[in-house]
Amino acid sequence: MQDKQKLKAAITTGLIYVLLLAVTILIPASEWITLFLLPIPFVSYTSRYGLRDSLSLGGLVLVIAVLLTLFVFVVTLPFTLLAVLTGTLIGYSIHHKRHAYETWALGTVGVSIGLVTLFVLIQGISQVDLIAEYETMVEESIKTSQAIMGSTGVSVSQEDLNTLRDQFLQFIKLLPTLLIAAAIGIAFVTQWLSYKWLNWRGNRNLAFPPFRTFKLPKSVIWIFLIAIVCSWFSDPTSAFATGVLNVTNIIGMLLTLQGVSFLFFYFYQKRISKAVPILIVIFGIIFLPVGLYMTRILGIIDVGMDLRERMKQTK
Repeated sequence: MQDKQKLKAAITTGLIYVLLLAVTILIPASEWITLFLLPIPFVSYTSRYGLRDSLSLGGLVLVIAVLLTLFVFVVTLPFTLLAVLTGTLIGYSIHHKRHAYETWALGTVGVSIGLVTLFVLIQGISQVDLIAEYETMVEESIKTSQAIMGSTGVSVSQEDLNTLRDQFLQFIKLLPTLLIAAAIGIAFVTQWLSYKWLNWRGNRNLAFPPFRTFKLPKSVIWIFLIAIVCSWFSDPTSAFATGVLNVTNIIGMLLTLQGVSFLFFYFYQKRISKAVPILIVIFGIIFLPVGLYMTRILGIIDVGMDLRERMKQTK
């Protein structure tokens, strides 16, 4: 009886996924919505039946996706890999009753692998080096801007042009950071929607804890400091320096979240309306990067000095 239930659930999961994948492929721009929905069938299945059965189902779906990629649609494999990995990891964490933030981290890993696969596959199939194309586009844009300014009598120094070029090319160095930031966002929305679905279907009570409880481990501070020190002694043009740059930016982004979380905690402790920290965050975003750095510093102090524990003791 149990095997029949698993088989029925597996077939249902596969059919729902195929339907979502068909919508993704056939309806233009629908991927902006279905990207968050594709992993949910696998989340539901894995959270109920565990990792072993989910791996079997995921493996079968991936084989079908490979065949479809070879003969029908190229994007089938990366979308499927993203959905299977993300859904399985989130579902596995839910099955074992892990903390919501740990589940979020596992989901981010799955989405990151899927996004990297999508990027590599696009380059491989199209035979186009996207990074080289971007560099060429930057050079052409700078030459066009220089010509326009010259025709209007505005002189631009070569130093200014080099600075502008470096700022545009910085995007390439920060590509891993941008991918991980996107993965964090996609994993969060997918997990939130999965919680809503499972609560509705399975009478559960899954939810993210209040954002004010978000807290990073102290080891993050040490990693951040080591990365900063390494950046002082590394060649700016080396791959190592690019890796260090991305590490500092990713951790800096997490510390910014920590700082925002502390703001919500502080005003909660003072029993002040949530509207106040929300307005502060909006104000900080408008006045980037000043607000960003101030919030990051607050996050560093919170992690390093246990500000929340101190506040609780003095309350």
